[in-house]
Amino acid sequence: MKIAVVSAVYNEDKSVGRLIESLLIQTRMPEEIVLVDDGSKDGTAGVIEGYAKRYHLIRLIRNSNQGPAASRNIAWRAARADIVIFTDGDCVPAKDWIEKLLLPFTSDDIAGVAGAYRTFNEENVLARFVGHEIAWRYRNVRGAVDAHGAYNLAIRKRVLEELGGFEESYKAPSGEDWDLTYRISRRYKILFTPDAVVAHAHPESFWPYMKNQARRGFDRIKLYNDHPDKRVGDVYTGGLAKYQVLAAGLLPLSLLLWLADSLRVVPELLFLFLFLSCWKSFGFIFRRDPSVACYGILVQFVRCFAWAWGAVKGVLRFGFKVRR
Repeated sequence: MKIAVVSAVYNEDKSVGRLIESLLIQTRMPEEIVLVDDGSKDGTAGVIEGYAKRYHLIRLIRNSNQGPAASRNIAWRAARADIVIFTDGDCVPAKDWIEKLLLPFTSDDIAGVAGAYRTFNEENVLARFVGHEIAWRYRNVRGAVDAHGAYNLAIRKRVLEELGGFEESYKAPSGEDWDLTYRISRRYKILFTPDAVVAHAHPESFWPYMKNQARRGFDRIKLYNDHPDKRVGDVYTGGLAKYQVLAAGLLPLSLLLWLADSLRVVPELLFLFLFLSCWKSFGFIFRRDPSVACYGILVQFVRCFAWAWGAVKGVLRFGFKVRR
């Protein structure tokens, strides 16, 4: 069984070397490493070229900034492999990562295997919160999943060929991997294994993180228009998020009701719901990192409004299809 590790990279000259180095010491080496530079403006391509000259299994392919979905498609189509393993340019896989990802491929109906995150930049409080929250979301996940990110995902190449790979109309890194795993999970199994781990440098700056989350809210409208059955939630997202988005969107409008004394309770109830909903992961995070748990409440509360703002823009851009 031939294995290829592939990644679409963009402006990652500071991190792509770490990724390559971690792939070169795997307990189960891949037959090839295919890296597509998606039109980087820094020295990313040069870093990859330096490694490619020394290691024959590394290939660099250049693309013209078409987005991660298009570049990942170029990468897996170029791979001469039975199983394609996706990761990101700022990830650092554990030494046994490939070995652990391959273990669950025990039958033909298993199309993919998804692994877990570890926080690389643990010195940063926001990064630690993001890492802990991801761990909380996956705390009870066992067996098959219907959604997962391309940061740690192995898929049979024949399944990618059957389904056409990533949907390239997702231009930013947000909904394209969810779309693919939704489509795969309708026909085959994607198994989650927490033992296959990559370290990842999570966001460190508050407002750039919120800008990214607004983009996620924007792309989710397209995603849920494409997959209306997933509006109720998936194994990662859960069902609470849509109510948080709705409440955060309605709260600014509801403030107008303060003009009517009898309706002042509406914004108060919306605020209370948002505040209380942000405590859902508190106990889990507090037991692991008390210094981050309270800060996480603030992050989640503000994030609800970022999601809502993105969702409003998404509805204006894509509309909102009524599920029949």
